[in-house]
Amino acid sequence: MLCAMPVRNYVVAVAVLGACSAGAATDSAESIVSQEIFPEYTWQALGNGIYVHRRAETLAGPVDGNSIIIINDEDVFVVDTHINPAAARAVIGKIRELTDKPVAFAVNTHWHDDHTNGNHAYKQAFPEVKIVSHQATLKSLRQEWEVLEDGRRASYANYSAAELRASAAQVEADDPGRAIGLRVFAGYVEALVPELPTMQLVYPDLVFATRMEFVRGERRIVLEWMGRGNTDGDVIVWLPDDDVLITGDVLVAPIPYAFDSPMIEWVATLERLGGLGAGTIIPGHGAVQHGPRYLEQMVSLLEFTIAAVRDAHAAGVEYADLADAVDLGEFEALFTQGDPKRARAWRSYYSEPGLASAWASLGYPVPEEEEE
Repeated sequence: MLCAMPVRNYVVAVAVLGACSAGAATDSAESIVSQEIFPEYTWQALGNGIYVHRRAETLAGPVDGNSIIIINDEDVFVVDTHINPAAARAVIGKIRELTDKPVAFAVNTHWHDDHTNGNHAYKQAFPEVKIVSHQATLKSLRQEWEVLEDGRRASYANYSAAELRASAAQVEADDPGRAIGLRVFAGYVEALVPELPTMQLVYPDLVFATRMEFVRGERRIVLEWMGRGNTDGDVIVWLPDDDVLITGDVLVAPIPYAFDSPMIEWVATLERLGGLGAGTIIPGHGAVQHGPRYLEQMVSLLEFTIAAVRDAHAAGVEYADLADAVDLGEFEALFTQGDPKRARAWRSYYSEPGLASAWASLGYPVPEEEEE
């Protein structure tokens, strides 16, 4: 059964996990709820012209990346452009409420479409804007983006968000996990079906390999590739004068994503991020973090997962038996906090793909049927 299989690949995951994976886990933050075409996002002001737009319920469908506004002396930077143009337009509307300065640069921290599908809206609103990414991100977008959105069109077209939610209500008592997944899927359908027919794929037009630095008045904005984690082209945005680090999906809360992740390199990348000593960390998804605690928990989780898979392999455990042989229970309790919705997200987003990714990162052979 497809929903029971480990899903390691992001493109496969968006097709499968919509109806199979977990749903909402509400984060608390001081924020103002904004009214959207699909609910529900919050704004959080961090001071000095920095604002975060994020899902109020991080794991609710559609699972969408955080988008960050940075208002400078003469222009505006945006980091990540959301999963669809409607959400991007909400950010553009907020920018116009706050300032008459133009958006000069919009950064795609990596290629996943919940961080790039709003590019089109920014080009429409600010024709001179430059879309910036790592060179590997542009390569991945050219290889994967059109395929991904075509897959969404094909898989979502025959569904109704209202009917999916009605089905969720019907199965709630007997299969609450299935109900969660149906509501997540309904969120994707609601957010994307109206947009996909007219959404244009706007690719980055400014790429780099290692580092770019911008000086905007009293503010420095550093874009840097510090190693692989979530994808080949993960970019962090570091504001040293503000003590703010924007990580993209190298760091995600409350449940990390481990699809096709190079686990050993990911640890090293996170350790480099920790070395910056940022006081405020904005993850790719989820609540703003103050201090290094969550990042350190992530490093411990990855190191434990790698070691546990290595020990299992040494004991003769086969790839297909990893989930039964490796116990991540202590970390599951830490990250899920006893919330059944987070627990389902943990299995779908971290434990199943994470064990597979750790196995592959350690160089152990993956059965051919699992590589698809």
